[in-house]
Amino acid sequence: MDETHFRREHRRALVDDTISGASQLARQALDSLIEYTDICSAGDIDGLRARLLEFAEELQFARPSMAPVYNLVQRWADQVERLEADDVATFRQHAATAAQELSDASIHALEQAAGAAAGLITEGSVVITHSFSSTVRDAFRQLQGRTARAIVSESRPGMEGRDQARYLAGMDVDVTFITDAQLGLFSGHASLALVGADTVLADGSVVNKAGTYLLALAARDHGVPFYVCCESFKHAPFHPRGFELDEMSAHELEAPRHKRITARNVLFDITPAKLVDGWITEKGVHANKRAADPER
Repeated sequence: MDETHFRREHRRALVDDTISGASQLARQALDSLIEYTDICSAGDIDGLRARLLEFAEELQFARPSMAPVYNLVQRWADQVERLEADDVATFRQHAATAAQELSDASIHALEQAAGAAAGLITEGSVVITHSFSSTVRDAFRQLQGRTARAIVSESRPGMEGRDQARYLAGMDVDVTFITDAQLGLFSGHASLALVGADTVLADGSVVNKAGTYLLALAARDHGVPFYVCCESFKHAPFHPRGFELDEMSAHELEAPRHKRITARNVLFDITPAKLVDGWITEKGVHANKRAADPER
């Protein structure tokens, strides 16, 4: 595979993957950069640095709704810009090592955030969640003997909720599996709502799989606390207004075919910060001080 084809295919893999979470895609981007440091044909350090940074920028903007892809790749690019080495081989090695260290740090942050979320799940809790989230899954793994149940929505059209349900059931968690349309109905049966996030915006609003906003509204109506658990590198300095949300092909919706029917398949929605009772990161639980204010 030539370099142009390699870069195009790896970027396309990020664009087309609508199942993996944002952190997993960020690590996938770092893996692509590790591979590219090895196959890039540049014969001098300056040329290699320039091509690596070009590819990094291509990956950063492959999924604009997912902050960790941009943030982790940017951290790597910053290191590569400052990187010094005596020869090309050493430069390649150091660039690859930097990407691997960032990937490892991402996994460690996920485990710590999940541990903080696990502290909110008490014995006998019922947790309602939407879409697939590694942090939610890992929070259940870290319950340390406490018994809790889960309500998992299927998360159409990708149906990644099925994978979430399978993972939890495989950990001996009792799971109630529901359609997305039943989120309002079943929120009242939950002790808390817990979701992951693809991006947390500057004001605390949450970008996540479409349907998350509806879960937050239902949870608020039922008096059920709504928590968002994700690593801190998912935070982005953008505001909700004008934030670009990924829209995928409407083909998978299987909408009726008619010239007056236009199907839309926007992959994410934005849950306003006022509906979030707390944000959970590897640094702990950050309560929303405005959550109890009825005038917010």
